[in-house]
Amino acid sequence: MLIAPTADLLKFFHRIIIEIEGTQGYMMEGMIQGCIDRAMTYVYEFEPFPDVITKAAALMHSIIVFHPFIDGNKRTALLGTVFFLLFNGYEFSIPEDSVEFTIKIAEFKRTKINDIAAWIYKNSRIRAQLIFVNLLISFSIKYLKVPQIEYVKRILRMVPRRR
Repeated sequence: MLIAPTADLLKFFHRIIIEIEGTQGYMMEGMIQGCIDRAMTYVYEFEPFPDVITKAAALMHSIIVFHPFIDGNKRTALLGTVFFLLFNGYEFSIPEDSVEFTIKIAEFKRTKINDIAAWIYKNSRIRAQLIFVNLLISFSIKYLKVPQIEYVKRILRMVPRRR
């Protein structure tokens, strides 16, 4: 089962990013859900983004291009992509060219989802132990009604803080 980030989770990421630097607020708050929906599209047995990597690419592209936030769209897209992949069994290492790459998307110099997917694929690897995380999160969200954001907060608490 694929797990997409919720709009609340993307808003949470955005708040964290903006606390570091930027301007809080929305250009169009409803577009956050639209970005997620585009990546997860499935219509009449047609799935334009058929696998985890292309869905991640569509999510990244959507957040950057549809620009739902006043500031921090590229950073939010990158963090949303990291966690989308994590939730679905992949480890994504943010490469040094990520700033340049996301700027190219924003400037419409990188518009093809398959090109974005190739960049994500090059910097990702599937992790067997993360498949268990996917099953655990899926079960908890569906049956125990644990909000997705609680998992992310727990993961973030494990990340060492800079001093």
